[in-house]
Amino acid sequence: MNTVIEVEHIVKNYGSVKAVDGISLSVNKGEILGIIGANGAGKSTTLEMMMGLRKPDSGSVTVLGLDMKHSADEIKQKIGIQLQQTSLYDRIKVKEALTLFSSYYDKKRDQKEIIQTLGLEPYLNKYVKNLSGGWQQRTSLALALVNDPDIIFLDEPTTGLDPQARLELWNCLNKYRSEGKTLILSTHYMDEAQRHCDRIAIIKKGKLVACDVPKNLIRSLNDGEGSMEDVYLQFAVGS
Repeated sequence: MNTVIEVEHIVKNYGSVKAVDGISLSVNKGEILGIIGANGAGKSTTLEMMMGLRKPDSGSVTVLGLDMKHSADEIKQKIGIQLQQTSLYDRIKVKEALTLFSSYYDKKRDQKEIIQTLGLEPYLNKYVKNLSGGWQQRTSLALALVNDPDIIFLDEPTTGLDPQARLELWNCLNKYRSEGKTLILSTHYMDEAQRHCDRIAIIKKGKLVACDVPKNLIRSLNDGEGSMEDVYLQFAVGS
């Protein structure tokens, strides 16, 4: 498999708090990698350093063969980012947001195709702030796709969505994965992680404590049976 991201011994401190403590991790082309852990474990900080939104205090991040420290602008042209909350102007419509974000990139994906795939046609002239949570998430995903990225980062993309909205969003994500795109996401939904992720990285107190396919993580439990909920409780929460 081609490695598209290589993280080596990254560290991030906030005062006396070590948010990320020497994590090393590689990501393969075309896989869905899930990152799980308790609140405050360091998931979002790790993602942000992989995306180039935060600089590690030490260690290195290589994306698509480029060193993040020296080539952050070039890397950002090749990745898409969907954060938990995308801050936009209060009075910006969906179509306007798509046009604005597309202008930031050299490479463009066909907007009509994105709009059709995500079912955004009825909402193009509505203000983003007035959309429901599910449609705001779809709009946020659309903005992450305007540059046809090779890698898509998603920070808890389905948090707060009802089961139907979660299912529909995952249908969209799996479509883009089928094109060979790499997806990296954090989630608190263990059923999603077990069903959709090729591998799952577990972070606890800033350290990577396990990274494997869901089936192997479940087999590593004391009785060799259970679910990702049990894996989470043992690895991410247990002492």
